[in-house]
Formats: sequence, C-alpha cells, structure tokens
Amino acid sequence: MSGFNALSKPLKPRSEVAVHTIHPTLEEKPRAKYSVPDWFNHNYAISYDAERSRNVSHQVRQDGRRLTNETYNESWWNKHDNDVRISDRLDEIDKWRKTLEYTIQDIDREIQAIQTAKEQCERYLAHMRSPLDVALENHVTRDGRKAIDNVDDEPERELKKVCYSIGYTNMRFFAQTINQLDSFNIMHC
Repeated sequence: MSGFNALSKPLKPRSEVAVHTIHPTLEEKPRAKYSVPDWFNHNYAISYDAERSRNVSHQVRQDGRRLTNETYNESWWNKHDNDVRISDRLDEIDKWRKTLEYTIQDIDREIQAIQTAKEQCERYLAHMRSPLDVALENHVTRDGRKAIDNVDDEPERELKKVCYSIGYTNMRFFAQTINQLDSFNIMHC
C-alpha cells in the first residue's frame, strides 16, 4: 500500500506494532508510536494534498488572470468603439450646426435684401405718386374748363394715356411687390 490509498486506512498505534528498543531499561511513556511506512504514507499524503492544492490554486490564479485580461480587453474595446461613435456623432452634429448657421446667415441676407428691395419699392411708389398727382391735377384742371374751352385735343388724350399708364404701372408694381412679400412670408414661416 502506498500513496493516497494508504491514507484511507487508519494508522496503527505502536502497541499493535512490534518495536524493538535498544535500551530496555528506559521507561517508556505510554503514547502511540507509528511505523516508518505509516509515517511515510502520512507525509506522502500531506505532500500530495499540498501539491494538489498548489495546482488548484495556480489554476485558479491563471483563470483569474485570464478572466481579468478578457474583461479588460473587452471593456477597452467597448470604450474605444463608444469613443469612436461619439466622435463621429459630434462631427456630424458640428457639420449640421455649421450648415444651419450658414443657412441662417443666408436667410438673414435674403431678408435684408428683401427689406432693401421693399424700401426701394416704397420709394419708387412715392416717386411715381408725384407724376401721377401732377397728371391728375392737370386732368382735373382741364376738365374744369367750360363751354368752348373744354376741347378734346391731342394733349388731353396724351394726358389721359399718361394717367392710365402711371396708374396701371403703380397698381401692377404694387401687386407684384405684395405677391413677392407674401410668397416670402409663406416660404419662411
């Protein structure tokens, strides 16, 4: 019997084992004494258990290191992927922000141009109002003539044409301006 199987049986005390003493005169204390093979088997079992414990401990440490490395690598790559996605998203948001800023500036320029055109149209209408007023005043003055002085001649026909022409131009210009401003307001509201 040797090895671990020997441990499954209890050790025999010395009283059951014949031991020869060198000095029979020495008093022996009553205690259990074991044989050398029992001692060897016992120490072998302790050594075997210690070796097995060391192997298990080593395996647990290696598994722990492997798991730590796997966890670290997985978390590092997850963080890296998230950082890349966040960076891409920030770049996309920045691109859209710049596009919106440019669009806003472009709309502001268009609004300013339309305001300038509107003011210019109003000035043109005001300037065109003066010739119309003069032509209408001349027409009223000519219509105020009596009897023989009320003549239908070429200047009167020209005066009527001028009045209609200026009035029609003003109305058309005013209608186009209103339509343009309405379409702009509808487009940007």
